[in-house]
Amino acid sequence: MAQRAYTSKLRAQKAEETRRAIIETARDLFAEHGYGRVGLATVAAEAGVALNTVYASVGGKPALILAMAKDSADDEQTDHTRQQILATQDGPEILRLTAEGTRVVIERHDKTLTVLMDARNSDADVAKAADFAMSHYRGVLDSIADRLCELGEVRTELSRAQVRGVLWFYFGASAWTTSVRELGWSYEEASSWLQHQAAAALLGRPDT
Repeated sequence: MAQRAYTSKLRAQKAEETRRAIIETARDLFAEHGYGRVGLATVAAEAGVALNTVYASVGGKPALILAMAKDSADDEQTDHTRQQILATQDGPEILRLTAEGTRVVIERHDKTLTVLMDARNSDADVAKAADFAMSHYRGVLDSIADRLCELGEVRTELSRAQVRGVLWFYFGASAWTTSVRELGWSYEEASSWLQHQAAAALLGRPDT
């Protein structure tokens, strides 16, 4: 029984490694060449597996792009940042943690973000995956906004909905895309600027 359980564990580990390699290969190819220009046969060849293995491990292209979106949504940094925010009652520190935490996730998954943003308007499957990722991301930022409101750390004239909107404006995916891809800032420069602007808009006092 012990040997059988050990063998089963090894198989599961190998299967997950294969799945991970396929997803990462697809992500790199989609980001470099465009989602619509890369077929599953190319993904399989680059990943060093049979085409049937791609279907068995992940699925077709719609499943691949959704798996990429879920990977970005499930990044462990998100929970780490959430726990850090729950441990502080200081508004400026919460915004610093938000800026740093979102920077890590966005930078780590920049290729996925590129694929989702570039192809969402031309492919329904990519749009579905992008909507999933952005809905999850916005939910995280909304919870941070709620935390700031509950602590009384925001300007009194701002409603909860406005605080949520400001956080999405400064830390949503489009803010990072604009500052890094379009303006050419480094992630560190963008993080610092977004943090200070959000603090000025929400706290009404200098951040630290």
